[in-house]
Amino acid sequence: MRSKLATLFLATLTAGGCVLAGASPASATSHYGKSKWISAERGWQHAGVYVEPGDRVRIRYVTGRWTVDHRKFPYVSSAGYPRHIDRRIYQPCKVLSRHPHGSMIAKINGDHYRVGRRALIEARESGFLQLRVNDADGCLRDNDGSVRVKITVADH
Repeated sequence: MRSKLATLFLATLTAGGCVLAGASPASATSHYGKSKWISAERGWQHAGVYVEPGDRVRIRYVTGRWTVDHRKFPYVSSAGYPRHIDRRIYQPCKVLSRHPHGSMIAKINGDHYRVGRRALIEARESGFLQLRVNDADGCLRDNDGSVRVKITVADH
């Protein structure tokens, strides 16, 4: 636990701050969480949360809208575009090809996850949680908007 608290302190300094609540050496399970805005105009964005294997990360859409092309497509929530619109968008622009454009995705080191409106992820490795819109780096210049998510982590 002491090592995890030191790591969280480091995460606070390097990723813009973690909120740590209810974590003490006496507790069997610690919980911490934060709220974060994620822009559709940027690639991977640090969520300010560091996880270890077995940690359960809950990500939930709160508010906001974004679009992968403000000239051609409507603004959507972090769930992304419905299939009939997704099919009209240039498919090589997706980061995760099996999931809709405009959906929120996450990664912890090399592991990628679809978030959409909500997700419960069990971390397979240690690392910082990063979030973004499912739209590749080379395709971001016509994007607009942002969404706010609530992130809660419970350790194992």
